[in-house]
Amino acid sequence: MNAQYFNLILCVVFVLLIYLLMIRPQRKRDKEVTNMRNGLKTGDEIVTIGGILGKVIKVKNDTVVIAVGTDRVKMEILKSAVGSIRKQAAGDAPVPVADEKEEEAPKKHRKVTPKKLTPKHEEEAAKEEAPAEEEK
Repeated sequence: MNAQYFNLILCVVFVLLIYLLMIRPQRKRDKEVTNMRNGLKTGDEIVTIGGILGKVIKVKNDTVVIAVGTDRVKMEILKSAVGSIRKQAAGDAPVPVADEKEEEAPKKHRKVTPKKLTPKHEEEAAKEEAPAEEEK
């Protein structure tokens, strides 16, 4: 009898973990993407999921008309094909709301490499080192 309850509790715990670690975060991302696509407005610069860069000219129910390239060729694409917004149009831009539970990601540090010394700089470096050695 105890083994049956243990197995039942174990199954419930696994289902709960799968929900918390996989399903819930995916729903949150889907909701953010849907809000981004529904919030498109004229003047936004976008990138499609196929990698096409364009500027929104007209927003319809399920489609968006974008201008592409230097000739400003017009293309009508589905809203679901919009991958991201590169630059939002001036005006009432939505402010992203940070979740209180999420912590800020640590900033990445750039790797700094020293510059190579040219012959002129090598002479100056040698002159600076020489007086320091003479003082000893």
